[in-house]
Amino acid sequence: MTPASVFSPWAGYARALGLASGRQAQWDVVSGLLEAAFGHRLFTALLYLEEHRLMKRLYTSDDSISPLGGFKATGNGPWSRHVLEQGRLYVASNEDDVRSVFSEAPMLIDRGLQSALNIPVRHEGRVIGSLNLLSGRHAYDGADQDLAAVIAGLCTPVFLEEMWAAQSAAAEVDRSQLDSV
Repeated sequence: MTPASVFSPWAGYARALGLASGRQAQWDVVSGLLEAAFGHRLFTALLYLEEHRLMKRLYTSDDSISPLGGFKATGNGPWSRHVLEQGRLYVASNEDDVRSVFSEAPMLIDRGLQSALNIPVRHEGRVIGSLNLLSGRHAYDGADQDLAAVIAGLCTPVFLEEMWAAQSAAAEVDRSQLDSV
């Protein structure tokens, strides 16, 4: 008998993602994968349309905290520069970190979401989205960045499908009415 591969759990999720039929099923697999890898109390997926400087929430594990849909303008803030422009993983360890980048920080903190792990998703070298995990204080301080990169790569096709669907809608957005990150 051969020993189990250290990749077995992740390969199972990769297979499940490849077999998932429909976007909701795909996002449910991604949520389960991220829960197994890092844990989360809230998971959201944001599509980034660089040419429009817009983001769209594609998935949320809790609509009462982070509702789906709509667009949000991206600004030149520290989070946008770090995650969207530089394509770097972002870790917020505590309430001060969450306050420094998230406009909805008071509501998040009140719900026990004092830390975040934001994983950029790339295609052809450009960031096309972000996998955003939130949980209790210091939950992601030791997050495995290599595992995060592997998971982001597995999720790229899901983001591409969403990107193609959102391109025409983004062209019609009135930016003057949007919140900004």
